[in-house]
Amino acid sequence: MRSLTSLFRRYSGVFALSIFLIPASFCLQVRPASGVWQVPLSHSLMPHFEEANEHKFLYVDGRPFTVLAVEIPWWDLLYGRYKETETVYDALYPAAAVIGLNTLKVPIKWSMVEPEKGVYDFSYVDHAKSMAEKHHLKLVLNWFGHYASGDGTIYGNLTGELYAPMYIVNDEKTYPRAVDGNGVVHHNAASYDYEPIIDREIAAFRAFMQHIKQVDSQSHAIVMIQVENEIAVFGVDRNNPKMWRDHSPAADKRFADNGFTDDLKFSAWDLSYNWIRRITDAGAEVYPMPFFHNYVGGKLADRMVGGAPGEDVQTYLQNCPNISFIGVNSYFCADWRPDYSCGRESDATVTELREPLVRYRVGRNVPAITEINSGATSITSRLAYIAVGEFGVPIFSPWALIVSYPESNQPYVLSDSTLANGAYALRDTYSSLAKALPQISYYATTDKIKVFMSRSPGQRFSTTEIVGGFPVTVTGENNGQAIVIHPAGHEFLLVGYRATVSFTDPTFQWPAMKQIRVERVSWAGDHWNQDGAPNYGVDQSKKILDINLDTPQAILVSW
Repeated sequence: MRSLTSLFRRYSGVFALSIFLIPASFCLQVRPASGVWQVPLSHSLMPHFEEANEHKFLYVDGRPFTVLAVEIPWWDLLYGRYKETETVYDALYPAAAVIGLNTLKVPIKWSMVEPEKGVYDFSYVDHAKSMAEKHHLKLVLNWFGHYASGDGTIYGNLTGELYAPMYIVNDEKTYPRAVDGNGVVHHNAASYDYEPIIDREIAAFRAFMQHIKQVDSQSHAIVMIQVENEIAVFGVDRNNPKMWRDHSPAADKRFADNGFTDDLKFSAWDLSYNWIRRITDAGAEVYPMPFFHNYVGGKLADRMVGGAPGEDVQTYLQNCPNISFIGVNSYFCADWRPDYSCGRESDATVTELREPLVRYRVGRNVPAITEINSGATSITSRLAYIAVGEFGVPIFSPWALIVSYPESNQPYVLSDSTLANGAYALRDTYSSLAKALPQISYYATTDKIKVFMSRSPGQRFSTTEIVGGFPVTVTGENNGQAIVIHPAGHEFLLVGYRATVSFTDPTFQWPAMKQIRVERVSWAGDHWNQDGAPNYGVDQSKKILDINLDTPQAILVSW
């Protein structure tokens, strides 16, 4: 408990005109949650999306769930040695729990689950599930079928970046390859316009989903499936039109037969309708849990690898009814090098951070951040508050725990499993959001919630906004930030750190000020638990209530 002496010292300038309260929250019990903080539950326990408060939520075990994740890599899981290397990323599960993640994104390569044609092995899926449950984490599984990003579709190399099974890699006749606009056949790029490889991947994905249904339909450790990753045809420069679509005989025929004249539009249609639709339909038929897809955000001129067919969100949503949403992999950099590393970190403003999420508000889509800068940058923590607090994203996930990108050599977790670089800032962000995550997600997208932070990283700020019709002032520094929710009356929920939230009201003087209640809390499924003692003061002369969010916390306020 913070001592009265420290409170007196902090507010000595106004003490003669103020009275400090010893609030009810100093007791061991927290009052029952007001009805405004009870978020609607679902009758279905399996992971699914459901609408509440005029936007869609991910529900898990009947309760709203927002995925706060980071991805782990895949390249140290080696072809021919999958069983031997199965535990290579095990140290990342306890590190993830320490950082405050509630979920890990874990890639699953098709080559791992179908080592021989028609023979399936789900030992790595089971191992990941066991590790996640041991460390009280959920899983998002990334299905890496015949595309996993970068320059290479069915494989990037034949060790850790073999995505399709070797029987497909070896058999170019049965499983034809894509041809670029110059007539060059790319051995590592499968054509999407010949049935054999589509049929084989559908069979493998169906078996994958059948296994998940068998092992996880009761425990729900696996909450969503990402289907492929940043797909393209060749995975090269966006501004090279020769690489925008497959020019194989089958693709040329489909292009002509369907009246296309635009290569990018054709790729988006062809990859979604003939491939992603059929995979997700087959998976949903077996076990209808949430599937999602992602792109690298940006413009053709950005030359970013991955997503070369264009970010045609509407086409994918129309063609793929079992895709729940399409997320954006949004990387910020002030100076991209030719090798796609970052020469100078971005000082992204709040407006710039919002831009990709605004752009992904398309049709039925729920905007989401499926990858974002990892490392020491403040961008990720700032965007997390915007994405969760303003847009109600179902998932927020930087890339990656042991690899920083686009900045180099700044991993969250070092080789000895200790935390470093931006891991502590991410822990502040995730741990604070987690204290009231259902309420934040429920009120996101409405005028009853506001996110407060500096316009640019590192600035001190003081901002007054109207939240649910009530003026609220937030002051912060050192990349502090806050979320304020005002559902009704004089009920408020504050979440944040390194910030002070101020209210002005005639009530804030003796004796009416005895009505004020300030409680530091954490949500426990259906009620609030006490989470320490709040730090606050009342200036009666100015009729101001100041609440100091020095460390990551959630505060209930009412009067």
